[in-house]
Amino acid sequence: MTQLTPFSTPNQAGVTLRGSLHLPDAPAPASGYPVVVLFHGFNGQRMEGGQMFVKLARALAASGYAVLAWDRAGHGESDGEFFDTSVQRDVSDTLFVLESLRGSSDPVMKQLNLNDLHLVGYSLGGVIASTTAAELSVPGAEGDRVGTPKSVTLWCPAASFVEGVENNTVLGQPVSLLKTQGYIDAFGQRIGSAINDDAVGFDPFHVASAYPGPMLLLHGDADPVVPVASSKGYVSALGSRAKLDVVKGADHGWAQVPQREHAIASTVAHVKANS
Repeated sequence: MTQLTPFSTPNQAGVTLRGSLHLPDAPAPASGYPVVVLFHGFNGQRMEGGQMFVKLARALAASGYAVLAWDRAGHGESDGEFFDTSVQRDVSDTLFVLESLRGSSDPVMKQLNLNDLHLVGYSLGGVIASTTAAELSVPGAEGDRVGTPKSVTLWCPAASFVEGVENNTVLGQPVSLLKTQGYIDAFGQRIGSAINDDAVGFDPFHVASAYPGPMLLLHGDADPVVPVASSKGYVSALGSRAKLDVVKGADHGWAQVPQREHAIASTVAHVKANS
């Protein structure tokens, strides 16, 4: 069993982010609960399809971890505009939220041990998680900020989104639409130029290589959205620190029971091994 607590906080721009905090049923140890942060995919939300992240959070909480997941700005129940979505905005929000948690006086949040932090990202959330991990790994005064995560796990990370810049496309649609109609139609929502501008000169693999810890990559060999090459790019960048598990028959949404159960079990095992 786990405890579920609503989570709400403003980002640095005052936009309210809303989410959920899953806590283990057992009392927090003296050092506090180790923390796992979940990053949902593009145009997704903190629960993900078929309760994918809910089941992952419950499995992690059952192993003694506090699991925090929020809807990024412009997604799910959070405020903000989807139109303004960009990787860098979401990374900045994450860094701000983590620092806010570290200094929180809320009794619930004071149970969290951010010195034992783990990041898990799905699809574009994988790019946000790996970039956040690299940012947290920049040397700083000890104890002055949230430090390097103990582990990172990426599910079919969508680093391939930067390829649109080279092809003058956004989500497969011509960039020119941003001028002619003012937006790109992204699954029934308007998205602006920020996500494309963000990709100019951005090398997600090079950035992620600044993270010195262990990274597990899980990618389905039947993923029609993001090629396995995207995960292989992380392995090339991180070398022996990264391990790639290509899961036979898994698609982008982990929409098959055995493959999804494998991804969840592998993620829990990776987090526990590095906690």
